[in-house]
Amino acid sequence: MDASARAPGYDLFKLIVAIILLILSLILMWMSPAGSPAPSPTISPNPATVPVSASPALTVTHSPVPSPTATNIAMPTATPLPSPTGTPVVEPTVTPLPTATETNSAEPTSTPIAETPVASVCDAAVSRARLDVGMRARILRRLNFRSTPGIRQNWLHTNIPGTQVEVVGGPECVPYWTGAYLWWQIKLPDGRVGWSAEGSLRGSYYFMEPVP
Repeated sequence: MDASARAPGYDLFKLIVAIILLILSLILMWMSPAGSPAPSPTISPNPATVPVSASPALTVTHSPVPSPTATNIAMPTATPLPSPTGTPVVEPTVTPLPTATETNSAEPTSTPIAETPVASVCDAAVSRARLDVGMRARILRRLNFRSTPGIRQNWLHTNIPGTQVEVVGGPECVPYWTGAYLWWQIKLPDGRVGWSAEGSLRGSYYFMEPVP
């Protein structure tokens, strides 16, 4: 084969070898501390050829340790504590607290609620009445129909607005709280007779009104 044909292959081989050597040198530099080249090994001489000289004998001298004597050890001297003087301790004086005077505090007195007399509330209820015995009345609101005048456990029926009744008795004034109800005895269309209030507790509105 011609030498010119083998030249490219040889050059490629040299390039690869050079790259490998470069990589190995970089690895060695990286592994060595601080990039310093690895120290070359030193060749020690053959111990058989090195003359051994006789080492001189070592003489150890022991210096005696001085024994403690009574004069060498200085004992600490006890310093006497100062004796207390005869100055008396001044005790604090206790100042007595001032005694509370026996001034009687004025306690608030409860003012009783002024109750409205029964005659007054009943007079007011009667003065507002618009019904009378013998009249016909019409119920304006849902109105309880009771067996006796009053609102305590005597309920019989509840009439609906528009029911017409006949006033057959009354009136009866029953005070309640600060006002009063004015009760009338009425007769329902079915013939039952009982009691119902004409107006509210203070007469602000009416439960029944006369039929013209």
